[in-house]
Amino acid sequence: MMAESTIEKEDVKPLKVSKNWMVAFIMFGMYASFGMSWMGIVPLFQEIEKALSIGHSQGSWLISVISLVKSIFPIVAGIMAAKLGLKKSLRISGVLILTGAVIPWLPSYPAWIAGRFMFGMGGAMWVTLMGAVTMQVFSAKQRPLINSINGVAVNVGVILALWFTLPLNQILGWQNTLSLYSILSGVFFLLLWFFFNIENSENTSKTKSSVSYTYTLKLPVTWLISLAFTGPLALYLVFNTWLPIYYQEVFNISKPQTMQLMSWMNLWGVPAAIGTGVLLQYFKKCKVFIAIAALLLPVVSFAALNTSNSSAIAVLLPLAGVGMFLGVSPLITLLQNQKNMNPTLIGMILGTMFSVTYILSSLAPGLVGYGYDLHMNLGTLLSLCCVLAFSPAIALFLPENDK
Repeated sequence: MMAESTIEKEDVKPLKVSKNWMVAFIMFGMYASFGMSWMGIVPLFQEIEKALSIGHSQGSWLISVISLVKSIFPIVAGIMAAKLGLKKSLRISGVLILTGAVIPWLPSYPAWIAGRFMFGMGGAMWVTLMGAVTMQVFSAKQRPLINSINGVAVNVGVILALWFTLPLNQILGWQNTLSLYSILSGVFFLLLWFFFNIENSENTSKTKSSVSYTYTLKLPVTWLISLAFTGPLALYLVFNTWLPIYYQEVFNISKPQTMQLMSWMNLWGVPAAIGTGVLLQYFKKCKVFIAIAALLLPVVSFAALNTSNSSAIAVLLPLAGVGMFLGVSPLITLLQNQKNMNPTLIGMILGTMFSVTYILSSLAPGLVGYGYDLHMNLGTLLSLCCVLAFSPAIALFLPENDK
């Protein structure tokens, strides 16, 4: 109870409106450029594998190591922010993200893995702290929109990387291309250094020291919000990993057409998330959107698996993308609106949430692969994964506190 009373007394002064949107721009831009560096290596796998003299399985770890870090480091990020404050923690995160500029020039595979691990630490810190920054800087009315924009930042970066990496490679070469993405992160780091100034965020040591991480582990909201996020992310990873193989092998849909269908699923999530954030500013019932997401995603996903009509799939997959991102802003906003929440507490809760979510969801594609290797029906395995998409409904147990 001491922690709760101290939290309520924290003196937080929001930034002026003109600076608020610079903060939003910095938070979005840094994480989007992180996404470009993270997934920008996918179109360049052949060049990288040749340069490092490695095989496909080793090359895949250059991606997987980021997911691994994002499953274990957010908790540390939440604790660090509670001790050092948001501004200092974000600067440390930014420095780690900037290591991406050096990685393409490292001479060995172990050095790449170590570099990508540090790079991933920066991204894990950044995404963990975005919700805390939003609560500190923005009013309750503005938060749903900012939460939705933050929620699609890395996806925008991934899409941009898949679009532009190959053309840039032909002009600049693969090493310069990957470094360019981190140079873009450097621009946002400079903006962070000179324009990001949260008043009193570094002067609340009494509050920071009194709220322990173990306290957040005792809160039901920590675990309800963690489980609520897990299902859609697990299905997102499963579909992006296995759905192209399923469509090609089972329905004989060509690879180019399959890639186009998958891109629509990923793209439609972006306007869906942002549109939800806009609507939440005026219709302040997070649970309505969460319930819709919990029903829409499993239904349309199951339907997309059980039709071979490419025209129907072209409609169902974008709807699945909508369902995957529809609940992002409502879930974060619902968490921020819980009683006695403040940026310090939010940072630590989100640290647990991201760790739990990434650990559990990252198991799903591997389990599907394991079952497929045992000659289980791939359609059945993917259909079972659709059940996971009901998980946002878990958050309906939380009270709806309008602010």
